[in-house]
Amino acid sequence: MQTKLMLNEHSRIFAKFFPWIVWGLSSLFVTYQMLLQTAPSVMITDLEQAFSINEFGVSLLSSSFFYTYVLFQIPAGMLIDRVQPRYCLTFCFLAIAVTTILLAGSHSLFVAKLSRVLQGAFSALSVVPALYLAATWFPPARFALLAGLTEMIGMSGAAMGQIGLAPAMEVLGWRSTLLACALIGLALAVLTWTFVRSKPSTETEKHANHASNSQNIFHNLLTVISYRQAWINGLFSGLLFSVAAAFGAFWCIPFLMHVYGVSLTTAAAASSMTLFGASLGAPAIGWVSDKMGLRKLPMMMSTVIVLFFMLVILYVPALSLPVMFCLLFAVGFFSSSYALPFAVMRDIMPAHVRGTAMGYTNMMCILIGSPILQPLIGWLLNIDTQSSSAVAYQHALTALPICLAVALILSFFIQETYCGSQGSEVDEASFLKNAVIIE
Repeated sequence: MQTKLMLNEHSRIFAKFFPWIVWGLSSLFVTYQMLLQTAPSVMITDLEQAFSINEFGVSLLSSSFFYTYVLFQIPAGMLIDRVQPRYCLTFCFLAIAVTTILLAGSHSLFVAKLSRVLQGAFSALSVVPALYLAATWFPPARFALLAGLTEMIGMSGAAMGQIGLAPAMEVLGWRSTLLACALIGLALAVLTWTFVRSKPSTETEKHANHASNSQNIFHNLLTVISYRQAWINGLFSGLLFSVAAAFGAFWCIPFLMHVYGVSLTTAAAASSMTLFGASLGAPAIGWVSDKMGLRKLPMMMSTVIVLFFMLVILYVPALSLPVMFCLLFAVGFFSSSYALPFAVMRDIMPAHVRGTAMGYTNMMCILIGSPILQPLIGWLLNIDTQSSSAVAYQHALTALPICLAVALILSFFIQETYCGSQGSEVDEASFLKNAVIIE
């Protein structure tokens, strides 16, 4: 009898923590793909020698990951709405492990680029399942916090790609290091297949909705993109994320070197404060939003703060390095409110299109920073031949405050959802009744 009671108690404890296990394993996929996404940055010399290419060639090899990663965001969301995340995640872990093995064994530049392109395609299904499972296993009041934690876990993957792989390469070499990464992927695939499950009630609802919508496979996507709030939230998220993607992860280092004359090491350390701030800010701002029961106000306040600090960084002369470190941390911390639009989309979208909505929002989040704003700033630098180097950087980086100003304007038009507290699940009938459809 005592043994039976103990087993029941253990079952209750396991059931209590099971949603965290499910979400945690799905979030590890974000970490894993971020690790592989940034891996070439610590392998530049080895890749140059292996494929007889220069630094520009390595950058093209590395960036080939993003072509399919961005392209497949919406299809990934649509897939999650139709197939259990357990199947999708397990397959993608296995597929990425195989493509990583292919990259590790490649001696042809074409095969190496093909491996990166395939990695990007299978990695597209990373953030969406974690957010989808968070939306189905947890109450609406916790979603913003979980979205922020997902972003923080993803940032840790980027840090591991920069810091953790370097010593491994010194011991094992780049090919063996990638093979070790592939083994990690295989282990995570086994754990995902074993533990990740969709909430039973969600699966029942999902299949019922599919039965009524099976005549048009693009029904979910049309439902999302026909809603004005989807565009407003997507653009807001992308404009805020561009601070981390275009500035913190790329142009901040040359800006500091040219304007302040610091070394590469110092500039890199300062630049990392932006990403470090974003990794801590995402869960913190999500927690504040959940506690306040508001989405719109934290987004507006964060945007104002980021805009102010960016103007200080760009146009206030002769800032000391400690002050610059603090300002960059603050910019990263408050710009992490780019995660809150995911919570808004969770609140306003019907359950059966949430995966598509998350994929669409994630695509918009990624699209503006790295693919658009990074080369735009570079082009502005190249055409500003009349200015000194420092002034040219100030002029080119003015694109960032402009983006933040546009984001602030958009924030006034974002729908306040009060963290979903005004109702439980959004059904399609009430969604279509109350939605403001694009004419």
